Amino acid sequence: MKTSNVISLIETLAPSGFAASWDNCGVQIAGPEKEIRKVAVALDPLPQVISDALEWGADFILTHHPLAIDQKLPAELGWFRDVMKQVLCADVTLCAAHTSLDVQFRGVVSWLGRELELSELKVLDPVAKDDSGEILGYGCIGDLESALPFEDFVERVAQATGCEVVALCGPAPEKVRKVAMCPGSGSSFMDKAFAQGADVFITGDVKYHPAQESVGAVLDVGHFSLEEEMMRRFSVVLGQKLENGIEVKFFNGHNPFAYHLLGKGVCKSSAGLL
Repeated sequence: MKTSNVISLIETLAPSGFAASWDNCGVQIAGPEKEIRKVAVALDPLPQVISDALEWGADFILTHHPLAIDQKLPAELGWFRDVMKQVLCADVTLCAAHTSLDVQFRGVVSWLGRELELSELKVLDPVAKDDSGEILGYGCIGDLESALPFEDFVERVAQATGCEVVALCGPAPEKVRKVAMCPGSGSSFMDKAFAQGADVFITGDVKYHPAQESVGAVLDVGHFSLEEEMMRRFSVVLGQKLENGIEVKFFNGHNPFAYHLLGKGVCKSSAGLL
């Protein structure tokens, strides 16, 4: 497969036409048209990730987060310049599937819902329909087979996400049956979740004032934990779709947060603090 064929396949799996208007999906840095043998997949296009991918021999790199949301050059280039140099000097293509992937409800975006064995899964915030009539949108909501005590549910979420600490805001219910979630920074969907009857809403990057105003329980498991695993799973899907002979490898990212628990030292975790 050539470079353009890989781009077309990614467009099929996560069409940029369904991305948010503010987003910058698709090709970030265009490399030459060439035969693709190794595709690297990661959450973030950071210098160390790019370096690891190139050392492996990648000739195409796909990340979830774009090199820059704004298509204009940032005022302070910093690592942006480093990544530009790495990719251009290596003659590879860097592509991003951000909100174009986020709205693919039936795909890897809802991995945690399936891990928690939620039934009746549906889109939390529908935004469009694709050509087949499939509803696209952000987040998902569904039901546990049977209600769980809140503490047991939190433990289950922590095990599924690998989080050692989880932040809670809003009133905690005694039991949890209906669960909503949105990977990444999903606090803007909190009201929709509780309006649809969610007992708990799971997301990341919850800010102070939305946390104050929450009418229901919100578990902040961090931006990293949900989307790192999402892209790991997407790398498997991509590998199944590409032609035989093309290697796909997921490159682990780095959670920028660590938490110091008083009396216990630093707890490296992908979540907030409870």
